[in-house]
Amino acid sequence: MAENISASAAGPSPALLLVSDSESDTVRIGKSIGLALRTGDTVLLSGDLGAGKTRMVHGMAEAIESPIPARSPTFVIVNEYPGRLRLSHCDLYRLGSVDEVEELALDERLVDGALVVEWPEIGAAALPEDVLFLQFVNGGHDDQRLITFTPTGPRSAGLLSRSAAVFESLDATVGLTHSNSPESDTN
Repeated sequence: MAENISASAAGPSPALLLVSDSESDTVRIGKSIGLALRTGDTVLLSGDLGAGKTRMVHGMAEAIESPIPARSPTFVIVNEYPGRLRLSHCDLYRLGSVDEVEELALDERLVDGALVVEWPEIGAAALPEDVLFLQFVNGGHDDQRLITFTPTGPRSAGLLSRSAAVFESLDATVGLTHSNSPESDTN
């Protein structure tokens, strides 16, 4: 289980930065990730309230062809979206301890689906180690978000690679900008 889910001096460096200038951009980024998701993948979403985390999941749910639109699971803790794979969407915001997160048995959801977790900092020790960590930061205007992608192992690096290929093919013409961090050029 993960001890530290955020990038730090000792941890992995962000590998990709995407700039979203609108909610629709954020949904398109989510669709790109959703198209790349495979059973066993875990995506962690971190950022302030209103940063676009649930909008990102909305795009993922659309991409897996779920008939159920994504909504915030803040009060129910976990929503499930059926589709070409089962996507479990968990929000840890209202939980108070790692023990409460462990009781959710989130790792069991990876056997036949993928997992996306909002507010992962609350239960870091109870989450898988190999995750694609997304950090949402407010940008230069109200709707702009800077989204960094940090893989923490080989599985999440594969998800990032597949997602980046989809970003390039689907979003290159709609104004999304991206850049690799200097650290990723040496990998």
